[in-house]
Order: sequence, then structure tokens, then C-alpha cells
Amino acid sequence: MATKPQRPGKNSIHQVVKLASELSEQVALPEGVSLRDDAEMVIWGQFTRARTREGWRDFDLLIVAKSVRLEADIRKYQGLLDRSGPIIVNERGTKVPNPFFAIIDNLQRQQLALIRSLSLNQQTQDPRTLNGQGQEQARLGRALNSFDDLIAR
Repeated sequence: MATKPQRPGKNSIHQVVKLASELSEQVALPEGVSLRDDAEMVIWGQFTRARTREGWRDFDLLIVAKSVRLEADIRKYQGLLDRSGPIIVNERGTKVPNPFFAIIDNLQRQQLALIRSLSLNQQTQDPRTLNGQGQEQARLGRALNSFDDLIAR
């Protein structure tokens, strides 16, 4: 009778080493994609932490890059809206809603469509996240941080 090959468990040495290596490196930008500034790189890190590095395909990363640019623009226009206020006075002296509302709304709709296409907000049904690697990675990160200066980083 043939035996069924065993997959390595979540607590195997191989899995722990793999998760530790993922903690130290960010997901790289796909070839041909560039971001506009350091603020977008911060957002890139925030978005790409939604999955492990192995969970990203190049096509997914192209969509994430578009979503990152949209998020940076949303933050920029939200700052302008915050400074100018929700109601402005037009050339005729009439109080009108700030047009930045429409711009922000349009950008958010585009971004949410991209996020839905990646299923970043539906992790319970995504086979790439069903095995709990994100939780394991966070747990390992907390454990490594508890060692303070004993581990070279």
C-alpha cells in the first residue's frame, strides 16, 4: 500500500525559516513599474502586506501599483479638501460643495474596483490566505522582536 506524502506543517523548520525571511524583505515592484515618491513606497508596503510574497502574481502587483497611485492621490486631495473646507464660495459668491468631493469619490471608486478584483478584503475565501500564513508571519515577527538585540537583522 502506497503512503501519502506529507506536506510540511506550519510549525516545520522550513516554514519558520521561510516566514522569517519574508519579514525582512518587502515585495519588489514588478518589472517596468515605478512609483512616484517615497510616500507611495510606504503605501506599497502597506498594500502588499495583505498577502505573503508567494501569494502575489506579477499581474496582481500591477493592479496593486495602480491602487497605490490612486491611494496617494486620494490622500493628496483629501488634504486639500481638509484645508479648504467642505463648502467653498464660487466666482459668483455662491456657497457650493467643494469639487474635491467629486474627485475623491471618483478615485475611491476606481480604487475599490481594483481592490475587489484582487479580493484583498475577502481573505476567508482566498486559497492563498486560508492556511493562516499571515497570522503565522505576524506571530513570528512578534517573537523575533522579543529577542531584542540577540538576532542580527
